[in-house]
Amino acid sequence: MSTKLQQEVWALDRCSGCGVCVATCSKGVLYWDEEQHPLLEEREKALGLSRLKLRTCEVCEKFCELSCPRLVDWTPLEPRTMVSARSTGIVQSGNPNDVIQALLVAARSAELIDGVVMLDMDPWTLEPLARVATTVDEIVRSVGMQYLWAPLLSALNEAVFELGLTRLAIVGPPCVAEGARRLMNAENERLWPYQKAIRLTIASFCTGIHNPDMITELLERGMGISRHQIRGLATSITDGTLTVSLWDGTERTIPLTEVEPFTRHGCGSCDDYLGESADIAVGTVGAQPGYATLITRTPAGEVFVQNAISFGLLETVAQVDEAALNAAKVEKDRRARAQAFDEFRILMLDALSDPAKRAQVRKQFVSLYGAPPLSPPTLGGMKGGAGAAKREVCDVTCSGC
Repeated sequence: MSTKLQQEVWALDRCSGCGVCVATCSKGVLYWDEEQHPLLEEREKALGLSRLKLRTCEVCEKFCELSCPRLVDWTPLEPRTMVSARSTGIVQSGNPNDVIQALLVAARSAELIDGVVMLDMDPWTLEPLARVATTVDEIVRSVGMQYLWAPLLSALNEAVFELGLTRLAIVGPPCVAEGARRLMNAENERLWPYQKAIRLTIASFCTGIHNPDMITELLERGMGISRHQIRGLATSITDGTLTVSLWDGTERTIPLTEVEPFTRHGCGSCDDYLGESADIAVGTVGAQPGYATLITRTPAGEVFVQNAISFGLLETVAQVDEAALNAAKVEKDRRARAQAFDEFRILMLDALSDPAKRAQVRKQFVSLYGAPPLSPPTLGGMKGGAGAAKREVCDVTCSGC
């Protein structure tokens, strides 16, 4: 198993759950269970009457490390255009899922893409799904992202190697766009099939992805809402609520503070709310009434937006409340600081075995706390000898004894 992935991501609950490491694992030994991160399958080999455990990760190029978005620092892609958008044609809506669907239908109709890897939901069981859609009909029938977790990029192998798709769009939360971007930047030629296949990434604004047991524990048992009544879910950072839309046309709102216990642990260190690694990002914050905010960050993103407009499936207006978008970044800044503390913990662990890194620990401490760490007093300058020195050091640092 990758020690780096284990110590710097999984052990610190920083795994985004994007699924890219499972897709790229060359030995096929990583898999998902009901955990916050992938697990390693233990394999055995029979030698006569003996059974030996195989060390499957010892001789490996570690594609899991090369593709994990949590092992690199990201520079946000700067916005090229910011507009309010809504889908037109048969469905006229400013719902982000409908705007994304309009982009995808137009792209598939123009053969800009031949398939979509998307986060979807079974409308009957409300089970979140990593789905590969290859036709306009399959795209239209999708429910879209409902902020329920599934390891989306785990479906890449089905799309690329089983179905042979070469012009893929990937749609999901910002962490999925980061995983796709990490793949696109990888230099190992064995990851190039993914690079050649991915044409577009679309991210939904995201405050956090929730574990599927939220439906059972919070909505069904806690609020008495049957899953068969639920049509869709949507979160709002401006209102601080989760809105549950029901099939009878009514809505129920829940404070995000009540939903927080069901949010994936890795979301706590995510510093990307506005999809800053995606070609296109879509969400409700900053949009005009009846519209969604649509941000393009790459030339490819602009091409797909113009294509949807030319098909008459998308309408845009220039007005966007940039102040509201900037306000939404307050949450991002808080999470960025949390991530900095995670990195500091990793650096401290490294410094235990590498004295050369202790100067880096001191520098990072000053950056986070605004003051240098207290140096232990020398034993010679202390009354009472080593015991007194130990007590004084403990009193001013952690008082844990």
